Amino acid sequence: MFFKKVFLPILFLEFAILIFVSICYGFMVYTWNAIWPEWTANLIPILISLLFLFLIKNKIFGILLPDNEDGKSVRKLTVILFLFLPILSAVLFSPISQSLRYNLGKVLTINSINDLKRYETPAFVQVNDWYVDRMRVIPLKTVSKASYFGLGKHTVNLLLIVPIFSNDQAYRSYARAFLAFEYEEEFTGKELSEGKDETFINGSLTHFKRMNIRDFRYLEAYPRNEKHMAFIRMAQIHNYFESGFGNVYKGQEVDRDILSAHFLKYFLFLFVVLGIPILFLLSGIIWKYLWKTS
Repeated sequence: MFFKKVFLPILFLEFAILIFVSICYGFMVYTWNAIWPEWTANLIPILISLLFLFLIKNKIFGILLPDNEDGKSVRKLTVILFLFLPILSAVLFSPISQSLRYNLGKVLTINSINDLKRYETPAFVQVNDWYVDRMRVIPLKTVSKASYFGLGKHTVNLLLIVPIFSNDQAYRSYARAFLAFEYEEEFTGKELSEGKDETFINGSLTHFKRMNIRDFRYLEAYPRNEKHMAFIRMAQIHNYFESGFGNVYKGQEVDRDILSAHFLKYFLFLFVVLGIPILFLLSGIIWKYLWKTS
């Protein structure tokens, strides 16, 4: 009875939320060519989930609450559904959003990088004629505290940015875009004092110099995060920067359909190891406190 009356409705409800969020988000990606800040990847699914729950709340309460429901039970169920499900949906939707972006994001196909128009910001650029001189690189080393999972450690980032020209107009015009490279490693305070971060920096620079940049299949817009803003500032002090041509991209070697499938598989894995246990726990709470005590 627990599975039929509580767990299965909660499971189907979460699936419905994810489908609704995916449809809305996919429509936004397809029709609105914008590179949103990374934090919106969590905010958008939360807001859409709340909207969906609000639209069908009466039907949900009719299914999940016993016949002798009271105001107290309604309030408890409201807290469980409107607080925990949107947060869970945002976590589970993260790989779906990446999959949709690789599937539906705007792809600009041009012959020369010079065809990239001022203030044009496509998510992906496929271009035949483009050139990068690694001698024109600007490096930036940053040291910050690691995430909560790396207590006591420091994250060392090496950011590199180079201007992108066309082959026939290299150095004779402003760069139409910039190519960004990022290297990251975590170190303890002791390792930093021993200079191991310098070994990492030197190894990263060696890797950058040996990289075959022409192997990149296309250019992908760099995510809008703190590092993106650092890259923008680095581009602005470059000799080949001109207002309106400050787009920052990263090279991508893997086809978009492969990446889309990869993130979809990751969602399925995440749903099994995280989504189902949490939904089972929420169902158990509803069963114990709203059904058996009513």
